Amino acid sequence: MLSTLTLESFRNFSKEEFEFKPRTFITGLNGVGKSTILEAVRILSVGKSFRTSRLDEAIRFEGRYFRLKATIQTNQELELFYGNQFETEETKERRLTFVGNPVSWADFLGEFPTVLFAPNDLDIILGSPDGRRKYLDSVLWQVSAEYRRIQVEFWQVLRERSALLFMVKINRASSEELSPWDELITKLTASIRLSRSGYVDYLNSWFESSLKGGDGKIEAKYQFEPKPIEEFKTQEIKSAQNLFGAHHDELIIKFDDFSARRFASRGQSRLAVAHLKAAEADYLREKTGNLVTILLDDAMSELDSKNTLRLLELFDDHHQLILTSAGSLKLPEPWSTIKL
Repeated sequence: MLSTLTLESFRNFSKEEFEFKPRTFITGLNGVGKSTILEAVRILSVGKSFRTSRLDEAIRFEGRYFRLKATIQTNQELELFYGNQFETEETKERRLTFVGNPVSWADFLGEFPTVLFAPNDLDIILGSPDGRRKYLDSVLWQVSAEYRRIQVEFWQVLRERSALLFMVKINRASSEELSPWDELITKLTASIRLSRSGYVDYLNSWFESSLKGGDGKIEAKYQFEPKPIEEFKTQEIKSAQNLFGAHHDELIIKFDDFSARRFASRGQSRLAVAHLKAAEADYLREKTGNLVTILLDDAMSELDSKNTLRLLELFDDHHQLILTSAGSLKLPEPWSTIKL
């Protein structure tokens, strides 16, 4: 849970401090920094921004660095410094401090779990399979250091094996040299699939126990090609691409027994994502043992007042909610308000 947040030289904020309650509503005109606050919280949670792949872009114009400070859980101090203290420095520093001690992101992940629900999260339902795989991985990265290690190794193996496939294709290497890489990618793929399938099983169990009659039926299925790697080998060499592996798997979401990607309306898709996020929050709480902060960035757009309340009711009192909106919302008590 987040109690205070200080942004220094971060995007449009020179230096501002905010206080948060279990339910906090951030409102203001477009462009004043509502999403920026949620971006800062998410960076402190997982080390990545949902708005850019380059943290340099979050540094205030003509600045050298940004600093984010927060009080989380039971008055634990958290701070991230990114950039250069002095103009003569060329390499940007990235320093995370938790309870006064330097800590790596690998060791910190899970201490401050967050769930993000932003407008582009509709892509989980309506977008490409890659977006759905990233959704699964973003959840599992917060709860399992072993999963993070396996996935990093998996992508390294993919790069090495792809280069070797090209060498075999142009007759600069023998196909027998692929054997150890085949064994490794098969082992890593099996581990990734086991973790992803376990989370999908949790989702279905959550849907079955939590969905109300008016919410429709939601079902998730983790789908992959079960053929062994040997059956892909000829085509892999021909294309010099890894055609076997967890990077080709798919998460299928069904809404009332139909493919949500093909048949769900935008409103249905938004509610389906809301249910995914609510299940994710309960999963993170269960696995990490920490209170979960849920970031709802303009999540109520395209929803009427009735469905707005239904969405908020998905998240129980064991989670913290931070909601942004440019317009006024009728919210149940008690909600504190930050007006920018």
